[in-house]
Amino acid sequence: MQGLKNLLISEVIEPLKNPEKFLKFKLSIPNGILLYGPPGCGKTFIVKKLSEELNYNFFELSPSSVATPWVHGAVGNIAKVFEMAKMQAPAIIFIDELDSIAPKRDKTQGEVEKRVVSQMLTLMDGLKGRGHVVVIAATNRPNSLDPALRRFGRFDREIDIGVPDEVGRMEVLRIHTKNMKLSEDVDLAEIAKSTHGYVGADLAALCTEAALQCIREKMDLIDIEDETIDAEILDAMAVTNEHFRFAMG
Repeated sequence: MQGLKNLLISEVIEPLKNPEKFLKFKLSIPNGILLYGPPGCGKTFIVKKLSEELNYNFFELSPSSVATPWVHGAVGNIAKVFEMAKMQAPAIIFIDELDSIAPKRDKTQGEVEKRVVSQMLTLMDGLKGRGHVVVIAATNRPNSLDPALRRFGRFDREIDIGVPDEVGRMEVLRIHTKNMKLSEDVDLAEIAKSTHGYVGADLAALCTEAALQCIREKMDLIDIEDETIDAEILDAMAVTNEHFRFAMG
């Protein structure tokens, strides 16, 4: 996780924060960054945090936003987002499930999909050298993308998010429990060790389920018609190690 953070800083954040330094040494500022990894590994979360770090405006494109049987509708929706990003630069355009929006043209029969890919190529080329609008896309299947999108000047930075290691899981657990009251018997390091193979979404669900189990145990003490909960009851509601063990089950 720390390695991923360092990679994002060197490959993405630093060039965008200090474009003059990179242009001085004739280094390219990324126009397109491709994040790939298994479902639930936190690609969307990373991009939103990145936009906050850079203080960039955030625009999102998803398969549902371009899902239309009409060529002009799909192409127009994409063009509109790019135009808004240019007008409100600096900005990040985040494209979720890029493989669904821009699959290989020689593998699809639909005219809409082919035109969408062509439009994407044109719009990406139109961003070259600007530096103040960057396109970040996420995919679970990078090899399903049209290869023209992965050429230099388009999505030419590719970062493997992957499944977090034990240290990464610990960081994710800290994020999702920072607003929870945890019992003294909760050992996040031990939970991180016990959750091999979990991705970010799995760990978020684990923390949520543990908290819900804590609430379920106190439901007989809570009057749901009251607008507030008694302070003594709230003080006693701490998520325990047993709640996490239940959630893992």
